[in-house]
Amino acid sequence: MKQTSSQTVKLLNEERALLMSLAAKRDASYSDILRLGLYQLAKLDGLEALLLQAVQARLEHVCEVEAVWQGVRVNEPAAAHHLTDGSRQTAVQTGGS
Repeated sequence: MKQTSSQTVKLLNEERALLMSLAAKRDASYSDILRLGLYQLAKLDGLEALLLQAVQARLEHVCEVEAVWQGVRVNEPAAAHHLTDGSRQTAVQTGGS
């Protein structure tokens, strides 16, 4: 599993309210909203290579988490990706999600 870190973000009450509103409107977590802002700023500042690395790491992390939820231990990100593709195909075939 990828290493993650937790940071305390100090926001004004008005900023927190804005973050909560955006998260609710998009049915997303606070972290997701902050992450999207981070990605947008990276794109605007021309940090495409770092942005691609970050997005790839996020995709690998999501695949690893999905594999753990399914009770499969995955050491290779590529294997997790194949598992994800298969589980999606099965869900489509069975009408699940």
